[in-house]
Amino acid sequence: MVRVVFFGNSASGFTARHFEALLATPAELVGLVDVPPSQRSTTNPRQDGHNSIAGEARRRDIPLFEPQRTDEGGFVVDIQSLEPDLFVAAGYALLLRAPLLALPSLMAVNFHASLLPDYRGKHPIFWALRNGERWVGLSVHVMDRGIDTGDLIYQVKIQTRQDDSVASLYERIMERSVPLVERLILDAALGTISRIPQPEGSGSYYSSTTEEDFRLVWNWPAGLIRRYITVTPGKCYLQMGEGRLYIIDAKVDSDSTAHLPGTILRINRSRTIVAARDGEVSLGMVRDINGQVQSASAYFRNRGLTPGAMLTG
Repeated sequence: MVRVVFFGNSASGFTARHFEALLATPAELVGLVDVPPSQRSTTNPRQDGHNSIAGEARRRDIPLFEPQRTDEGGFVVDIQSLEPDLFVAAGYALLLRAPLLALPSLMAVNFHASLLPDYRGKHPIFWALRNGERWVGLSVHVMDRGIDTGDLIYQVKIQTRQDDSVASLYERIMERSVPLVERLILDAALGTISRIPQPEGSGSYYSSTTEEDFRLVWNWPAGLIRRYITVTPGKCYLQMGEGRLYIIDAKVDSDSTAHLPGTILRINRSRTIVAARDGEVSLGMVRDINGQVQSASAYFRNRGLTPGAMLTG
């Protein structure tokens, strides 16, 4: 039986789905490693009803670790004592250092939501959708000293859709990637894992998001504004006088405009039309700084704004 230490993020839905698949295999789960609470940011949060690795560790009395760094001496010794055959990581945010990677008798494997070598690093689905990629996917790869640079084991490829959010695209990817957990465990047990080196000198790397990544600017193209809002509904914001206004949904109302970017053109019953650089954007629902969700039209009317007013950003 393959002895597995699983690495993940207890706040991540990506972690939860692959972890649940691991629990259904004949592997022996001997340890769980969670990112520290301060680093549990995710663009794909775990939904109710899905297993938390921390909760499952307590329920099953499996050793649980939350190291600040994976090269901490005590942590490495503790993992070594578990005599692991295989590391399986999904959504784990910390880099595994050489002393740790040397421990499993077989290898350390990571489930990474991109078509490596493209979109190495953090939040690959977010960045791929932001950049308007037509194809995304998932790579199961061997972990080495680099960031997502190890040999490829399996890949799945998924076409994006115009209305995709991070959540909807992750769901379609996981439908294809979750079964690979069982395949990995069986291949590991049989010694039939095949490895293909990644092309040298190619690929791309992205890091964490910042608050500035979600600020909307009316001088952008209308299609870009719509895409940013659609990718992460309720996360992108306009800077208003009293604070931020978070936009939940938007669409392109027209692909041309004769007005200055940021001009309110029409305030309809439930939607507000605003000029962008090369078109018009229709705003639907919004959330204000107090957490109240309402239509953009109601929000702007309540603040005395009328067609012709200028929005900042």
